[in-house]
Amino acid sequence: MFDTFVKGFADQLAGYGFEREKGARVFRRFSRDGDVFIVELQSSAHSTSTEKVFYINVALVLAPHWESRRRRLGLPVSELPRSSHGIWSHRIGFTILSGGDQWAIKDRATLVKVSEDVRRRVDETLPELLQMLDRDTLFVDAADLFGGRAWRVRAWLLAGKGPAEELEHLLHAGEPGAAGFIREYSANPYDPQSSELLGTRPQLRHESDSGSDPTRRATDVEPAVQGQAAEDNVVQLLKRISGYIGYVYDDLDEAALTGALGDTNDESVDAWFRYPLMGMPPLMVHLAKSPGSTVVSVRVEGTMKRILATRIKTLLELL
Repeated sequence: MFDTFVKGFADQLAGYGFEREKGARVFRRFSRDGDVFIVELQSSAHSTSTEKVFYINVALVLAPHWESRRRRLGLPVSELPRSSHGIWSHRIGFTILSGGDQWAIKDRATLVKVSEDVRRRVDETLPELLQMLDRDTLFVDAADLFGGRAWRVRAWLLAGKGPAEELEHLLHAGEPGAAGFIREYSANPYDPQSSELLGTRPQLRHESDSGSDPTRRATDVEPAVQGQAAEDNVVQLLKRISGYIGYVYDDLDEAALTGALGDTNDESVDAWFRYPLMGMPPLMVHLAKSPGSTVVSVRVEGTMKRILATRIKTLLELL
């Protein structure tokens, strides 16, 4: 029955210009500037064998913001963003954004009711939300749309054009962590002709020291750390790791994690949830629940100095 819902949902979004990712419940609409509006169906941990519970996530991904993340993670140009990468994200609920946001289908009657309600809510909200794909609208209405995050939106859009006086003013007044990433990107904005966009892994700062001994570098870094944590401690784990690498972990990161572990399974290589923490160094955190328990397996990947890897190992032992 849920597959029936997804098919109807996909057909409705197609009418708004969205394309569905093959084999996934992710839908994207691209702007002429390369920005992406994403609609994603996310399973909830409250789902059972007789009831499918899910969320409808919506997010705006700005091209320069995503390009900066993609470079730091060394991802290929073909990699597409998810809702967790949005500079703005919310959920479509029963009445308003982020209000009554958990949908459930358990029988034919609820399938019909949920399908009707979702269709109505999508038709009510998407036309307004899709205005975010117009950059002129973003500049004019940034404060109303994003509140305290408005400076980031304006800064990322300006960064795509290179250094500028207004950009420097915004970065000077903004949070140091986010400002650093934006300033770094503005010095080398997106260039479709650039050979560095061919998917090669970006050189990390410690790798650029040509005078250091490569054998010593290999022994001073670790590519991965793994362990386990209680499910209730996962948010605390991510916040602590973020603090170690200077990444600003906020409510949007926490929202992206909500319900994300519901369909994970640490006994399957294809059933892990991945989440990037864009600090220095950038890290990719892999999470998956152990079947029948509240324990979450954790694997943190990145080029980590020994001291950072040790701190993460210790944290996993404590949580």
